[in-house]
Amino acid sequence: MSDHGGTAAPLPLSVVIPVLNHGHLLDLTLDGFTRQTLPADRFEVIVVDDGSTPSLETVVSAYAGRLPLTYLRNERNGGRSVARNRGIRAARGEVVVFVDADHCPHPDLLRRHLDFHTGRSLRPGVLLGRSLMVDWAAIGALRAGRTPTETMLGDYREDVRDYLFAAENHRRDFPRAPWLYGHTNNASVDRATLEAIGGFDEALVTWGGEDNELFYRIFHQYGRAADTFAIGTDAICYAVPHLRAWPVLMAQLAENYRTIAAKHPRYDMELLGYPGNWATLVRRIAWFEDALDVCRERGLGRVTDLPSTLLDRLDGGDSLLVGFGASKLRLGPDAVTFDYDAPLGERNPHLMGLMTPYAERRFDRVVNVDLWRFFNPEDLGGYLLESLRVAGRVELVRTEDRIRADELLPLPFVDDLEFLRSTVEPYFPVEITTVDGVTVLAMGGA
Repeated sequence: MSDHGGTAAPLPLSVVIPVLNHGHLLDLTLDGFTRQTLPADRFEVIVVDDGSTPSLETVVSAYAGRLPLTYLRNERNGGRSVARNRGIRAARGEVVVFVDADHCPHPDLLRRHLDFHTGRSLRPGVLLGRSLMVDWAAIGALRAGRTPTETMLGDYREDVRDYLFAAENHRRDFPRAPWLYGHTNNASVDRATLEAIGGFDEALVTWGGEDNELFYRIFHQYGRAADTFAIGTDAICYAVPHLRAWPVLMAQLAENYRTIAAKHPRYDMELLGYPGNWATLVRRIAWFEDALDVCRERGLGRVTDLPSTLLDRLDGGDSLLVGFGASKLRLGPDAVTFDYDAPLGERNPHLMGLMTPYAERRFDRVVNVDLWRFFNPEDLGGYLLESLRVAGRVELVRTEDRIRADELLPLPFVDDLEFLRSTVEPYFPVEITTVDGVTVLAMGGA
């Protein structure tokens, strides 16, 4: 074993494994790397022991003659981001493969990852491998040094994302927000990209979300290019189960999501913590992005189309105003805008408004110009409830009435205000006024 600090001769591929305790699982995973079809002189394995008690050096040293291996130890537990970043700094590979200590690799795993990156001439790219959830029969095979058979795996020992990609529309929309599906239990990234974005965010110390945040930055680093991410159907690891305190982990994940959302105040990251599976969240993101384009093309969502009476009420007030050009109005010192054509900032986040960071009754009112019309029924309900939470009043503005819902399919689009009124009024009164062809649906106080 060695700690070469990244100074030795380069290699095609480096495997980085963070680990905290669970030496018996690490043992299975390292044993799996001794059976790779990729020759051992083409990769290295870097184990970062993140403060295990006792140290896992004994487990790792047993493989010193069987693997090109580096063991690094953090005396204090710093979290998975800290551990992976230390592994990245020590890595010699042009490609870094992230594998968790409880993920035993299929013999072809490293070959699949390397083939993906060399096939694109090491251009920026991420391959998301699959993590098959296994149980007793497959565990027995792995402990005996064998690869689990199809019979051992069966129909339900699968990756948690498999059922999503069984649908053609989910596969189609994957490139719109691939970072939502990004898990570093089995994933690879070209080293140049990791260095360009600065690795994992070490402020995320507890469990969960640090991989989504990393992949989110990679996605936006390259202008949301559709071919940056791919699913490695045949790049397989076997996830070996162990005892987890899921209520504790879910609470940590929720807190991390809040931290990440504050760091990236955009509608796509806002949705990371919103209820729904990954495919549903991708759909929401894709629809909203397309809605912004439609608004620009059709002249919708412009605050300059607001009636003068509403503009007068906004003047100097502490409102939340959603629409193109909102940031140019004279608003109050605590006002916030969602103006998607203006630079993102503290007073102008690019959120949707389904789940905001603002306190109850922070604003005088929420005013949304046309963008609300592109919410589906479920999300519009969520938007209204969130708006009435952060303000005593919400005003939905329709600047024109000539576009039909079926013209904009597959996007959702509200064109029937009377039906909407009938849907909302059982919960709270709706006031509808029209001035100079602009209609305002108001709910809440004055």
